[in-house]
Amino acid sequence: EMLEVVKKYSSRHPLKFAGQDFVVPEHLQLIEELISISPKGMDAGFLVNSGAEAVENAIKICMHNRHAMKFSVSFDGAFHGRTLGALSLHHSKFVHRHGYLLEANKELPFDDSAPDVLRELIDAYGADALGFVILEHFQGEGGYRIPSSFMVKKLFALARKFNISYVADEVQAGVGRTGRWWSFEHYGIVPDVFSAAKALQVGAVVAPRKNFPHEVGAISSTWGGGHILDMALGIKTIELIKRDKLLARNSKMGLKILKNLHKIEGISNPRGRGLMIGFDLPDTHVRDMFAAEALRRGLILLNAGERSIRVIPHYIIDQSEIDEGLRVIEEVASLVASPGFESKGKICEFMDCGAGHS
Repeated sequence: EMLEVVKKYSSRHPLKFAGQDFVVPEHLQLIEELISISPKGMDAGFLVNSGAEAVENAIKICMHNRHAMKFSVSFDGAFHGRTLGALSLHHSKFVHRHGYLLEANKELPFDDSAPDVLRELIDAYGADALGFVILEHFQGEGGYRIPSSFMVKKLFALARKFNISYVADEVQAGVGRTGRWWSFEHYGIVPDVFSAAKALQVGAVVAPRKNFPHEVGAISSTWGGGHILDMALGIKTIELIKRDKLLARNSKMGLKILKNLHKIEGISNPRGRGLMIGFDLPDTHVRDMFAAEALRRGLILLNAGERSIRVIPHYIIDQSEIDEGLRVIEEVASLVASPGFESKGKICEFMDCGAGHS
């Protein structure tokens, strides 16, 4: 069905419009679909081109008219994009931000001590100095870490008490990946603004209308969602998830994968929500060997953090595919556990054994 959408638009020209200047039905329809899957009160959306641009505009919304702001707050392991504003929030790989002039930011630990550290910052600088708090409610690049309910709810309560904007970055985890439309929904909270992209095919910012700047042109995006084809595919993605009840299916199939990962020797700390699953290996080198050897056997896995592997299958994965993938993981886990094992050959050269890849 996704390919039928591509076929339908294959003869259209132009496929790309300056979305803030010219109105196209797909632009409006995608925003309406986004609002339909967002919490009550999140009644306005803004389309952009990528996850980084979505984060940029989310933080612009928070910063607008907050004249006493001195710094933002993000978390250990955070990855929010490669543009300079988003990169200012970054605490994942040093190489990503080294050598750039970035905005003021303070790093919080990604654990249950975070609320206490946030309170210390409020006491030391005053709440008005904090522009916003931004959190991945399932951390991606930083190692597929899931914040505790205690951590999130305490942080959210502090943000509410002191009128500090709370941003949810849903670029990786959003649009159903964790078995909910948005990963923050697992915590029973509603942020002031959230970003989305990846599975949506375009970037987007969603917030209550009252939170957006009232001045025309205060925030904008020249292309506003990019290709019409991308917006049409985003619309179809949401439609299929709704129609085929893929949120519940993602939760069900993810639990099956997790249950079996716990039985495999040589890997540790299997964790996840829905079809966003990770596990750890002894160190970075073994993890990189693992990814290379899995690829040799036809299973594409992604690295995360220092020694984690991401398992992020498609939403319509079936039981036979799960069985095949688990078989490969079990084989590779046994292989890389052999003393002195090294992956060699063209695949390893292509991957550079994971170095520098994200």
